[in-house]
Amino acid sequence: MTCYFLRFIILTTAVIFFTLKTLNTVEELNETGFGKPPPRHGYALLVWYVQNCVDNNMVSLCNPMEGEYGFHEFRNTGPFFLLPRLKDKKTYEYFTLGNLNSKHAHDLPYDVRKYYKPHDQKSNMDRVIVKYNKNKNKIETVFISEHYNRSKTYIVNLSLIADLRQQK
Repeated sequence: MTCYFLRFIILTTAVIFFTLKTLNTVEELNETGFGKPPPRHGYALLVWYVQNCVDNNMVSLCNPMEGEYGFHEFRNTGPFFLLPRLKDKKTYEYFTLGNLNSKHAHDLPYDVRKYYKPHDQKSNMDRVIVKYNKNKNKIETVFISEHYNRSKTYIVNLSLIADLRQQK
């Protein structure tokens, strides 16, 4: 009986620990401090991404598989996975955007890159990660992360994406 109880506690703790918080509003996003203040670039990157790389149905307008704007595969390796593990890797893949050292990152707009300094870690720590459906060319989930720090990684809700799409 003690063994089952111990397993239950460990499993419950793991589920609580590994659950990512979902951001629903611009206020919640601002409370995280993601991408702010300069030289951080994540907020500008996220706003640019949702305004330019996905349509209202979350169809991808930028091709992560082609490496546009510095997109590259995010492997999500263990032992502690940053994101939920992909069960169907033939259909889904994670891609990351925001490493200003990546090939084609120079194609990102000036507003995203303007504070970048190669020797300043804060100017290149923010990432947008997407769960991409390769068969439908659709973004299933958008995540934001401070250089793959689990405690600073969030899911971006569709309502927040819609609000960010309206920003000027």
